[in-house]
Amino acid sequence: MQLKEFQFQLVIIFLLFNNYLVAQIFKVEPLHNAINSDQYDEISPVLSRDGKTLYFTRVGYPIFDRTLKIEGKNIAEALNKDQYRNKLAKIFKEISGEEVVYPAKSAFNQDIWVAKKIFNDFEKISHPSYPLNNALPNSVSALTPNGNELVVINRFSQFGGLQKGFSISRKKSNNEWTFPEPIEIDNYHNIKSDVNLAMSADGNVLVLSMERSDSYGNNDLYICHKKGVNRWSEPKNLGHRVNTGARETTPFISEDGKKIFFSSNRNGTLGGNDIFYIVRQGEGWDKWSEPFRFVEPINSDADDSQPYFNSATGYLYFSSNREGSMDIYRAELMPPNPIHVTIKGRIINSGNDKLLSGKVLFAPEGKEQLESVYISDDGTFELTVLKGETYNLVAEKSGFTAKNKETVTFRNDYVYYKAHQVDLYLNPMELNAKIELKPIFFEQSKAIVLEKSYASLDELAEFLKENWTVSIRIEGHTDNQGDKKALQKLSEDRAKAIKEYLVFKKFIQPLRIETVGMGDKVPLNGNVNEKLRAKNRRVEVVITKINNNEGDLETRK
Repeated sequence: MQLKEFQFQLVIIFLLFNNYLVAQIFKVEPLHNAINSDQYDEISPVLSRDGKTLYFTRVGYPIFDRTLKIEGKNIAEALNKDQYRNKLAKIFKEISGEEVVYPAKSAFNQDIWVAKKIFNDFEKISHPSYPLNNALPNSVSALTPNGNELVVINRFSQFGGLQKGFSISRKKSNNEWTFPEPIEIDNYHNIKSDVNLAMSADGNVLVLSMERSDSYGNNDLYICHKKGVNRWSEPKNLGHRVNTGARETTPFISEDGKKIFFSSNRNGTLGGNDIFYIVRQGEGWDKWSEPFRFVEPINSDADDSQPYFNSATGYLYFSSNREGSMDIYRAELMPPNPIHVTIKGRIINSGNDKLLSGKVLFAPEGKEQLESVYISDDGTFELTVLKGETYNLVAEKSGFTAKNKETVTFRNDYVYYKAHQVDLYLNPMELNAKIELKPIFFEQSKAIVLEKSYASLDELAEFLKENWTVSIRIEGHTDNQGDKKALQKLSEDRAKAIKEYLVFKKFIQPLRIETVGMGDKVPLNGNVNEKLRAKNRRVEVVITKINNNEGDLETRK
């Protein structure tokens, strides 16, 4: 990665007329000098949904997190200054393939910084420590839809080192960050180290800039579609209408998902990298317009790229080296029009009404599998959701089961000035309590689990992994239609089939699971018609052992 390749985008209001961009005069201003420095590069601005927090990356800055893990140990604590510098220079050489004399000043010394608004500007600047930052390259790339997770470049191991790719780190309620979890992209490979990523506002699409074997030249733009939790489809090249033999980099997806902004050094630029955008044609993601190049003052004779528009404030943020080093700029593109709503809430123990530490799980309506999006240490949480969508929220904690699931919806045509308040309750686990499951389906009259039930069993497996001190009993039940002995055996075999799935596919310890067939002996109703008999054909999971000593947090006034 060369510093001149860290680009960003400039702002103005523009009109499309006869395929030409007509620019209106607009004020562009650099951020204040507590963020921008004279000698060093500030790049990759990413804004929180409410526009009150700015995440950015500093390059070659002398203040960086020195944590350098090798085989699980932080060797920075054992080395003197010269030894540490030499070791880091060797590691950067291994990454780049080039000699690195001053590692602290190199382009591979990248840390993520945070600036928060107190009044009308980003007055409070902070530098997160390990694990969000370490001595290796750390750069922010995007926010996930809930606004509480950062997508960062590279994949890291807690034992040390890094690999190509991307990871997600979650902010906890104490403002600390979780260790970055890898994003799985099918058949991911990248010839060079220069890579960028953008995520759509709904979290279903990634646009990547990288060089692969099917690229037209250097970096091209590729698209991926979400397949599951932290899992994405193989990158697909956006084609020759978008990509060229030059470099297409630093994509950004507009919040409505209709445009992709990017930078390129193709023929016809004003100098260095210029900003272009393409428009989606139709409802799919495979057809795009020809790229439109922004005119001055959006583009300059320097490098301009990395757009990030925030609808809550109306500002477009970007990086440019038009004044020397890379700095972050902003311009008010349009009046504020927030498309997200903030949700604030509490996790509460229903047994004593005290706050609990725990996780908040979250997913749009219709999505079967909830995802963990917030880790709360003090029993409070905050996240953002898109207007016009319906979301389900539930709390989770080892030793507890969810009492309620909250469903929230916010209208597109409303402006919400206050955060929406939500309380999520957890019931302390008790012996013989039943674990609620979605229905488990089998092949007719057989003990073969149908594939559509795997998601429900996967949730049970995750519950058992989270609550490793809990043991369960799987009970198989049938209706009363047929031979009693056959019904008894079928119920036993179905319970065993579920245990086998949990043990052999999800690696749950077998001693934690017992099975029993109940046949038709414990019906929920009288079996008088098919609708009632269907309810009696079921699987129930009962807690048989708990060993949990975690306590509650005091209620905050």
